[in-house]
Amino acid sequence: MVVKIILGALVVTVIGLVVFKAIDPTLDNPSSNEDSIIDSGIDEESKISVGISGEVVREGNYVLDEGATMSQLIEAAGGVTTNADERCYFFEAILTENESYYIPPKFEVDDVCGNNPIEKININTASTAELMDISGVGATISQKIVDYRDENGTFYALEELKNVSGIGNATFSKMRNEIILKD
Repeated sequence: MVVKIILGALVVTVIGLVVFKAIDPTLDNPSSNEDSIIDSGIDEESKISVGISGEVVREGNYVLDEGATMSQLIEAAGGVTTNADERCYFFEAILTENESYYIPPKFEVDDVCGNNPIEKININTASTAELMDISGVGATISQKIVDYRDENGTFYALEELKNVSGIGNATFSKMRNEIILKD
């Protein structure tokens, strides 16, 4: 009896493998995506890995062409949700290797009706006094943001704030829902 069960399981397994092979002819090719990139003649260095979270359909990490834009990353993530704040990203912003991008909400997540917009400050136009209204930003950080903006120009991604001395991941996490890049 046990032998019949084992034989039956073996036959079902073989039939299953044949069916899967018919459905996906690449099934027995153990190469990963990286191997496929190399095998297809595309230079591995021409790809970047970036992440996206927040108000997108599919949060996660994506491999895109070097020089890819925020628009391409959002498209790869299935688009933004209806609660995505379009003032917080530029479609044409060039992505940085190994960076994780965040799309903030327009409305408070715990707001059931979704009609109380989050008060936000434009980091590209705000004065030092206005910037101090952002969580985690005092007089020193506020001045550093303005100085960085004066030296480097417009912020094209919220994550560029982490380039400002004194703003790390923890501070950025506190402020990311309270800032915008454009009006």
